[in-house]
Amino acid sequence: MAPMISIANEKDYQKMIKIADAVGIKYSVPNETSNWIYVPSINLEVAKERTLFGENFYDSQKELHSNNQKILTIPEFREFLKYAKENDKEVYNDITQVKSPWRAEWLDADFKVEGKNMVVYYHVFENGEIVKKSEKLDKNTLMQNKMPGISLENWLQDSTKQGLPKENINSGSLYYWAPMKDNNSVARFNAIGDRVYLDCNGNPSGRISYLGVRVAKLRE
Repeated sequence: MAPMISIANEKDYQKMIKIADAVGIKYSVPNETSNWIYVPSINLEVAKERTLFGENFYDSQKELHSNNQKILTIPEFREFLKYAKENDKEVYNDITQVKSPWRAEWLDADFKVEGKNMVVYYHVFENGEIVKKSEKLDKNTLMQNKMPGISLENWLQDSTKQGLPKENINSGSLYYWAPMKDNNSVARFNAIGDRVYLDCNGNPSGRISYLGVRVAKLRE
């Protein structure tokens, strides 16, 4: 009887399954790891599926933070997409492909005007705890809408520190709504039957059935 091995690390799954198949070794994948993708560059476990549909931006944050979980920031979301593109194409395509049904998720970016500057508020893990941070937007941030569009690939590979497209970003099919100076703009990523877009002027109070969150947590 062939020996059994347990693959407990999502990162190693694809590599180990190929080896096991090649030499005839049986394998098992624990259910709890199959629902998450570990992204090394941000050291976070990210859910493959969205949850908390129909909750607004602030209520979603409150719910996740109570369980020491959080919404992905824009830079973290970029890293997640880049990793999924190479390691879980099904998840990547579900987020970025132009198709129905409508798919949308909150991103942790709350834009405010402070004096002459626009600032983004977001949350990160520090020493195992969720901490609120803020920083001024890079002066090279693209602050005008592009419909269409900007290059998805260019945005994934090169952005500002806050994860936003730069002024000189290549043109493309990714629609982009820049942050508004209304102190009521938050970010989300959307894909529907005729376009995909990065929306940075969303209403945080919005409650839409197809809009959810992709949970991020520290690795256990």
